[in-house]
Amino acid sequence: MRTRSAIVSLAAALAMCPATAFAQPANDACSAPESISGFSTFNWSNDLGTTDGLASATCNFFNVDQISNDIWYCWTSPTSGAVEVSTCTQTALDTKIAVYQGCACFEGLAILGCADDSCGTQSTVQFTAAAGANYLIRIGSYSATTTGSGTFSIGAYTPVTLAGPITNPANGHSYYLLGPSTWTRAESDAVSLGGHLVTINDGEENEWVRVNVLGFDGADRRGWIGFNDVASEGTFAWSSGETSTYTNWNGGEPNNSGGVEHYTEMFGSGTGLWNDQPDAPIGLSVYGIVEITPTPTCPADFNGSGSVTVQDIFDFLSAYFENNVAADFNESGTVTVQDIFDFLNAYFAGCP
Repeated sequence: MRTRSAIVSLAAALAMCPATAFAQPANDACSAPESISGFSTFNWSNDLGTTDGLASATCNFFNVDQISNDIWYCWTSPTSGAVEVSTCTQTALDTKIAVYQGCACFEGLAILGCADDSCGTQSTVQFTAAAGANYLIRIGSYSATTTGSGTFSIGAYTPVTLAGPITNPANGHSYYLLGPSTWTRAESDAVSLGGHLVTINDGEENEWVRVNVLGFDGADRRGWIGFNDVASEGTFAWSSGETSTYTNWNGGEPNNSGGVEHYTEMFGSGTGLWNDQPDAPIGLSVYGIVEITPTPTCPADFNGSGSVTVQDIFDFLSAYFENNVAADFNESGTVTVQDIFDFLNAYFAGCP
């Protein structure tokens, strides 16, 4: 039987515990991420973690758009290229992961990817990194009532292609078919291969892509294309930055069902009709269709026609005044008047 003095001593001892045994993770807050760098495996725990990150439509899986009990890392990339962040086989917790550009809250400059149940109940996010750049990594639980620990890995990522390169004789572009994934992962993989998810310019290209790429082996699949309205609801644009007035929506689409359908898929059957979907459609497998535009052997041949004509000037200026990324002639990262000067210099210099 405990004496009064023993109970008082036990109470005093327990009162001292919150400062040690019951402390929250040091990187529990987005404003205080743990700094890490390079390709490696890192220990983590979100035991006693709280949730301070924002919910996001990109992270909406099984009607849950939040990452609970989140912890934060500011990672510096050692190289440029495709990167993978993964908890697969490294924990028993049902995890969710998000990656943001930059390490400022909330949450960085832009969300680059989010994942849930990539491999069982664990998660993997792929994105394209630049050498020396910082990225905010958020790891947490699918359920607000569970926490855990384990390791996560960061490494270089090479996309797996099911088919390609397949050349379209009508435009000379190369196409690949990726495995099933989210739209954001497919677009990131497309960029790492040197292109984007496909841009469809007319009915002939739509049908050629459906038959020769999406259905390269005769199978009936659904395929991601680059059309999306992530930037502005209801205003669809191509991830490549190209302009095209062609659409092939199925009847009643796009309808933004549930308020989360911001990405476009092509049906493999019939006439390749389009449908809007969330980033990770529940119960469906959607395959990424990648398009890579060949670099002209002569920079002044802006439209890739095989010869340099005044039409190249018109096409370049059209892209420039639309602020199209294709007009970034000097590859500075932005479209400026310097691109006009550099293009005209190349034009009047001619080609070998």
